[in-house]
Amino acid sequence: MATDAFAPFRLRSRSALAEAEATAAEAGASPLVVDPSEPLPEGMAARTVALLPASAAAGAEEACRAADGSVAGVPGHERPCLHAAPFRRRLADRGLAAVAAGHAGVLIDRPDAALSLGLFGAGFSDACLGAFLANLRRDYGSQFEPLDMRRLAAEALALAPGAVTFDQIHFGRDFWRFRNESLAEALAALVQPLRDAARAARRPFAIAGAFESAGPAPFACARHLDGAVFPLHGGGTGLAAGRLWRAVLGRRGAAAALPAGTAPADAARLAAGLACSGVGIAFDEPELAEVLRPTTRLLREHVERRAGLAFGEPVAECAVLYSAESDLWTQGVHRAAVEEAGEALARAQVQWSVALSPAGVRPGTVLVLAQAAALSPGEAAGVRRFLESGGAVLAMGPPGQVDASGRPVAPFLPEGRPSGLRVGDGTLVSLPPLAPGGAEVEPVARAVETLRPKGARAAEVTAPTPVLASLWRSPKRLDAHLFALGHEPVQDATLFLSDDVAAGARRARFRSASGLDEKLAVHPGRRSLSAVLPPFRGYAVLSLVP
Repeated sequence: MATDAFAPFRLRSRSALAEAEATAAEAGASPLVVDPSEPLPEGMAARTVALLPASAAAGAEEACRAADGSVAGVPGHERPCLHAAPFRRRLADRGLAAVAAGHAGVLIDRPDAALSLGLFGAGFSDACLGAFLANLRRDYGSQFEPLDMRRLAAEALALAPGAVTFDQIHFGRDFWRFRNESLAEALAALVQPLRDAARAARRPFAIAGAFESAGPAPFACARHLDGAVFPLHGGGTGLAAGRLWRAVLGRRGAAAALPAGTAPADAARLAAGLACSGVGIAFDEPELAEVLRPTTRLLREHVERRAGLAFGEPVAECAVLYSAESDLWTQGVHRAAVEEAGEALARAQVQWSVALSPAGVRPGTVLVLAQAAALSPGEAAGVRRFLESGGAVLAMGPPGQVDASGRPVAPFLPEGRPSGLRVGDGTLVSLPPLAPGGAEVEPVARAVETLRPKGARAAEVTAPTPVLASLWRSPKRLDAHLFALGHEPVQDATLFLSDDVAAGARRARFRSASGLDEKLAVHPGRRSLSAVLPPFRGYAVLSLVP
């Protein structure tokens, strides 16, 4: 499975196998995902990945239960219990059969299906509650008395006038954390025997997962996988979501599942935004192959030229902190805000990256907190140290800290202001939370100007139509991934790069999704260099070398 260029194409019907192979080749998509329950032509298994359906229970013994005792899910689509031994055994058997059949790997389909039903929709089976009680005894001591979570949930639902959250149920916070951590534990239990079987067979075997949602639980699963597919929700360009997934997955393969009914033109634009972080598209609609092919092929060729090291080190003037703890307790609000902040920074032509810890932010980089209302004590202490030691922090929405159980504690930062507030040797700028789907760029651009020394942007594109640049360093090269926001061709565009990131560059090569490949002249200036870009549409890459 190629890292940084992962674009699974799922086969709809075995009768269309030859057509599917041709479509995947045309779109530059791989791997080809097949249902292993149907026979394949001889030699075909080694070129395909077997689908492991993990989103539906095969029988009553596998099904999870909702808080009211009913079967989780809807009739015909019952959700499985992650702790049910029959469910785990069935998935493991199918995975081992895929190894024995010679498949190149497996794609575990929607193992988070039960978790996506929310707090009361699943997790109340006998197996789940037994595992939860064992977890509580490990945390609070073996003397912990059993409790009836079904009764506690029913009482909370009966007494609450509106929606009920985990903080309104006795041990509800422990239960919510347990539910999320159970996904990675269940996935690890499945993956290990498959890895062992592949090693015994002495051949590569890739294990990937396709998830119903993006968040702390699916992200935690990523460390056990070779690649992951996450759903892409509407409202963005794909650029910010791709940057977040790339930070979480590292060099593992990453792909996006587009919303149902995405128009071909919109699919092409989203593919270009995702490609700027090395993220592909997972799809099963042959009609999308033609519009995805130019971007997917250029991305794959670029990764191959960089020997899989194309998206290792982003150039960053700002680092947006993603906190799995804050994402857990805000139930996705923090993750959505991280993406909104990234979109706003990109539109302001600010180079940004995602930081998974304050300790990883380099001096001189602005640390951005996007509705980080529930940071862990360690994360909060790291932000405070970074700020007081001379760092610059931009808070979009009041940052907050929680204890080990997710309960809010005293604020760890003073209330800032848009003009800046000195805290120790550093500066804190505070803005209101960004509005979902349409963040204003101007306040964000002014805040970055306040926090960074005056000087040229790392990258800036001037063009009649909006074009965004995403800079990545690879060995001995600087790559500028260019993304045109509109559907029309880009004309008369010039890319400016500051000397801080492109000093010494003498040569440039431009490749576009339409197949253009030519050398460009680099024009040095007083504090930056520039290159006049040829006309292009959608996605292009400009590579600079000394």
